[in-house]
Amino acid sequence: MKSGKAGRRGFGKSWNAERNWYLDQERGRHRPKGPVGIEVALGFPNRYAVGMSNLGFQVVYDLLNGLEGVRCERTFLWETGGSGTLESGRPLRQFPVVAFSVPFELDYLNLLQILHQAHIPLLASQRKQGDPIVIVGGPCAFLNPEPLAPFADLFVVGEGEDLLPSLMKIMKVAGSREEILEACARVTGIYVPRFYQVSYFPEGPIKAIRHRSPAPQRVKRQWVDDLDVCQTISPIITPLSHFKNMCLIEVQRGCAYGCRFCAMGSIYRPLRHRSVDSLSLLIKRAQKRGGRIGLVGSAVADLPGLPELCLLMASSSDGLGISSLRADRLTPSLVNKLAELGMKTITIAPEVGSERMRRVINKTVTEEDVLRTAAMVAEAGIPRLKLYFVVGLPGEKAEDVVAVLGLVRRVRQVPGLRKITVSASAFVPKAATPFQWAQMKRKLVLRQKMLFLARGLRAMKGVSFTGESPRRSLWQGVLAMGDRRVGMVIWHHQVEGLSWPQAWRKVGVERNFFVHRERAFGEILPWEIIDHGVSKTKLRDEYLRAEKAAG
Repeated sequence: MKSGKAGRRGFGKSWNAERNWYLDQERGRHRPKGPVGIEVALGFPNRYAVGMSNLGFQVVYDLLNGLEGVRCERTFLWETGGSGTLESGRPLRQFPVVAFSVPFELDYLNLLQILHQAHIPLLASQRKQGDPIVIVGGPCAFLNPEPLAPFADLFVVGEGEDLLPSLMKIMKVAGSREEILEACARVTGIYVPRFYQVSYFPEGPIKAIRHRSPAPQRVKRQWVDDLDVCQTISPIITPLSHFKNMCLIEVQRGCAYGCRFCAMGSIYRPLRHRSVDSLSLLIKRAQKRGGRIGLVGSAVADLPGLPELCLLMASSSDGLGISSLRADRLTPSLVNKLAELGMKTITIAPEVGSERMRRVINKTVTEEDVLRTAAMVAEAGIPRLKLYFVVGLPGEKAEDVVAVLGLVRRVRQVPGLRKITVSASAFVPKAATPFQWAQMKRKLVLRQKMLFLARGLRAMKGVSFTGESPRRSLWQGVLAMGDRRVGMVIWHHQVEGLSWPQAWRKVGVERNFFVHRERAFGEILPWEIIDHGVSKTKLRDEYLRAEKAAG
């Protein structure tokens, strides 16, 4: 980011001024008290505003600072090019542990940039005694850690509430890097790549994955059985996040609906709700801070006791935000309560426009559900309805994209509906889903689909449209479906300065190999090192059902 833009924010080119700008506007805990046995620099591989909008990142920060003898400080991709922590400004290389929470594949390059600016060796194999242990966690570590395997000393595979205390106990014990990594590899849910060797067919798929002691054959994803034992609420509130002084509260994890393209429904299995009593306490805690409250979950409308919680928030709240709602679970009384709480936008995700594609992706929300929701939103006086769609899905035909325009047109005709915002993204195959064998559409095809939607939707009065860049989508696909070779391509580009075509040639594999082919069911997939909790056979059967539905 150019320094001129930073200057308009009030800190010019000075990194210390940037730090102070952020710290001065935060409300919440920065560092714990008491003796410190281990220090952790927790990084988010994007700008401050993005990182502080991520509830998972904030909760890990709070969790680490709540452990006895642990002090955690934050770092981001600084606008002024700094390479230290927010709280103290100390260089990252002075911390024995540098950890990253990574929710999005396109941030991989930012992660490497942060390490490079901090003068920490990017390749784990080049780090020596005295260099920080580099840890990666977050959804990308659950799904497919392999593109980052050359750079991470270890991955936290699963929800951190149970894993991080065990991990920090090991880190506090004096020992060599080798001793620490060997001890970590014995912890269920910790993946240490150096204990696994991957071999490949020439310019092709994986030939074999071999592990050696002390690593298990596969790393089992971990999760928390009872969410009520976790205080998943924003510990820090700032007007400089994308949610602007909103306190976020997690209400559930997992999803019961099984859309075949959705990774979050896979890696956060099983579905778990927080109890009304637990959420009531978290809401009262948020209300004492003032500001708006945001409820985070995959299907908030499914939450048992949501109407009662709405009444509680109505008693003392500056407004409410909800991440997303299922159109088939909304009722007029609930929508009216949300309107009373000051919600200005209701967001739903039809995903597709035709009934045939709903069968392909296993989406149970019908067109009638979408139209009924639009009518409820208009009747309640909520000014905006936001609709999410996905294009380029397996089995999609031209008429299915046309059907998106038809559905939005019918929504637009609902009396009293003021404004509709439509957002479309390209289908990206994800690990641990039935569509992990599917291929992505070519960039030209995706661009044509996005342009078709843009022309059709922007011609409708009261409808705005944003479409994801096909180029970004394809890069996300490469990173989501890639193996260690993809990581080395990034390394050759970022460190050695090779062009992208040169880097791909040096590694000996083409970019299109990872996104523009259907994988064979018998092929070893890069993420098979991780036991996601769903059998390959079950995922294959779901993929075959999708093919049958596509006709």
